[in-house]
Amino acid sequence: MVRIEPQHGILPPYDLPAEARLLRQLRRAGIPVPQVLGVCADLDLASDSGRGCITLEWVEGRVLIRGRIEADAARAYCETLLAIHTLDWRAAGIDCLPLPSSAGPAVREREEIMTRLRSFGVDDAPHILRLQRALADRAPSDQPPMLVHGDVNFGNVILSPDSPPRVAAVLDWEQAHLGDPLSDWGRLAAEDLLGNLDLSADARVVMQDAQSAYGRSDDDLHYWTLHQLYKHASATAALTVLRGWDFEQIAAMYAEPTDRLLSADGAIGFCP
Repeated sequence: MVRIEPQHGILPPYDLPAEARLLRQLRRAGIPVPQVLGVCADLDLASDSGRGCITLEWVEGRVLIRGRIEADAARAYCETLLAIHTLDWRAAGIDCLPLPSSAGPAVREREEIMTRLRSFGVDDAPHILRLQRALADRAPSDQPPMLVHGDVNFGNVILSPDSPPRVAAVLDWEQAHLGDPLSDWGRLAAEDLLGNLDLSADARVVMQDAQSAYGRSDDDLHYWTLHQLYKHASATAALTVLRGWDFEQIAAMYAEPTDRLLSADGAIGFCP
C-alpha cells in the first residue's frame, strides 16, 4: 500500500516521512497501525516530482465508511480510541509532535482553520461566521496534553474479519497532535449530527458509555462538537473552491446541526 502526498488540497502538504516515524513509534507502543515498509522522498514519475510517499503493509479487513455500525464494531473502535488517548506518549518517544501553546489546543486550531478559510476566500460565508460567533466566548476546560488522532472516523479504521471484530489498523495520522482527546469525540459527534454515522441503537449505547467514561462535562463535549462542526464546515467551504461544489447547497447542510447545537436543549452525544 502506497501513501502519496497530495498535490494540492484543503490542508497544507504534510510530512510523510514524519508520519512514518510516528507510525513506527505507535506500532512499538502497541497501537494497531500498518507496518512501515519504506519511505521515499521523491517518486520516479516526472509528474510526481517532489512528492513524498510511504509504503505500508497491506492490512486485511473491512472499513465501515458506509453501512450499518453494530455494537461489536463500535466497541472495538472505542477501545482502540481510548488506547490512543491514554498512551504515555512521552514513554513512547513521541516527542516530534508539538505541545499545545499556552492559549490551548482549541485556540491554536481555530487560528489554523481561519488561515485556511482566508486562503480560499470563504472566511465571510454566513454559515461560517455563525459558527465563529458561537465559538468566540467558549473554551473547553484545561486538560493535560494527550495524543489525539485528529481525523477519527470509521473510514480510517480497518476492522479484522474476526468475530467479534478487533481493530486491525488505524490509518491517516497526518493530523495527529498533542491536545484534548475530546476533540476526537467532538468530531464523531459532529459527524453524527451531519447524518454521516449509521449507528445501531446498541452501538449508540456503546459510544455514549465510552465517551462518558472520560469523565468530562457536557459543556466540554458541546464545545468540541461545535468546534469540529466549524472545522468540517471550513473544509467543505474550501472544497467548493477546489472542486466547484454548489456553495449554497453545502452551506445549507450545516443549518439544522448548528440550530440543534445552539438551541437551549441542544442534545449532544450518542444517545438513541
